[in-house]
Amino acid sequence: MIHHRDSLKTKHLWLLSQTLPGFGQIYNKQYSKIPVFYAGMGSMLYLGVNANKTYNRYILDYNKIDASDPNKEFFKERYTKMKQKRNLYYASAGAFYLASVVDAVLVYNKNNHSPATASILSTLVPGLGQAYNQKYWKIPIVYGGLSTLYFMVDWNNRRYLRFKNASKLFPHDEFNGARSREELNIYRDSYRKNRDVCFLGFIAVYVLNILDANVDANFYDWNVDDNLAFRIEPTILNGNFASTNYTQPAFGLSCTFNFK
Repeated sequence: MIHHRDSLKTKHLWLLSQTLPGFGQIYNKQYSKIPVFYAGMGSMLYLGVNANKTYNRYILDYNKIDASDPNKEFFKERYTKMKQKRNLYYASAGAFYLASVVDAVLVYNKNNHSPATASILSTLVPGLGQAYNQKYWKIPIVYGGLSTLYFMVDWNNRRYLRFKNASKLFPHDEFNGARSREELNIYRDSYRKNRDVCFLGFIAVYVLNILDANVDANFYDWNVDDNLAFRIEPTILNGNFASTNYTQPAFGLSCTFNFK
C-alpha cells in the first residue's frame, strides 16, 4: 500500500506531465527519453499539419468540379484518403504525448502498486489501469461496453439528424411528404433521447472503468489464502454450556476466522 501523501505526489506528477510533456522524465531523472517523446510528437504534428494543408487544397479542388463531371468521385476519394492520413498523424502525436505521461507515472511508482497510478492510467486509456492491476480479463469488458455504447450513440445521432433535416425540409424532404411533420418530429425526438441516454451510459462505463481500477489497486497487495480465511462448516452443539436445562446435543453451523 502507498501512503496518501504519495498518492497526492502521483497526481501532481500526472498534472505537471500533462502540462509540460517531459517533466515526469526530468523528475524521474530519465533524461534520455525526453528527445524520443518530443521527436515523436513533433514529427507527427508536422506531418499532420502538412496533410491538413493538402486536405484543404483537395477540398477546394473538389468543390470547383461540376456535379456532372465523371471525375468528381475520384476527387472525393482523394480528399477522403488525405483526411484519414491527417487524422492518423494527429492520433500518433497524441499517442506519443500519452505515452510520455504514462511512462512518467509508471516509473515514479515502480516500487509501489499505486491506486492513484491505476486511476490515472484508466483515465488516460480505458483498460490500462486493469492491465496495471493484472486483471486482463476485464479489458474486453471495458472496451466491449464503450464500443457498443459509442456505436449506439453514433447510430441514434445519425438518425436524429436525418429526421431533424427532414422536418426542416418538409414537405420537400427525402420522404416526399409520405410522413407528416408530426411523425418526423416524433422520430427526431425519440432518436435524440436514445442518443443522450446512450451517451450517459458511455460516460458511466468510462467512470466505472476508473473506479474499478482504483478499487482493484487498493486490494492488490491483500493476501487471502488458507492462513487467512473465513470458514463455515457443520458441527454438533453440546447443550451443556447453555443457560437452560436442555442438555441434548444439536446440529448447527460453525463460523471460524483463521488468522494464522
